[in-house]
Amino acid sequence: MQLHYNIATTKTQGPIGSLYRAGPKPYFTRIFNPETYNQAVLKYMAQDGCDRKEAQGNMDAFLDNPQDWGYQKMEEKNKGKVKKDYANANMGTKQVVLSTVWGGGVIFFLGDLTYKVLGNGVMAESFGRTKEILGF
Repeated sequence: MQLHYNIATTKTQGPIGSLYRAGPKPYFTRIFNPETYNQAVLKYMAQDGCDRKEAQGNMDAFLDNPQDWGYQKMEEKNKGKVKKDYANANMGTKQVVLSTVWGGGVIFFLGDLTYKVLGNGVMAESFGRTKEILGF
């Protein structure tokens, strides 16, 4: 069986979709290694005979947790379990809003902590001594 892939007519989801579906691991893979990611998606499409959206969802789930993804696929194949919809995982409106709020809070906290550590805030004196010792 040969699949003809036409990027102009194939619905894709951007890296933000990967971030919402499966977290930071597949997101960073898509950002820093897009060719490998796209080749893996195309290979999955060819092997499974699915569309790009489903292949991206499965690849994101695999990159996030290969063992659980593999176990789920074996359960679907061997025991007839219901096929998990990785393409739409965590994409409900409520989940997207909650993930956005949570992610914004984490980014704010880490940014504030970094500012305080590197600036004249908490631990600045200790950080300054460490820089002197290391010769920076």
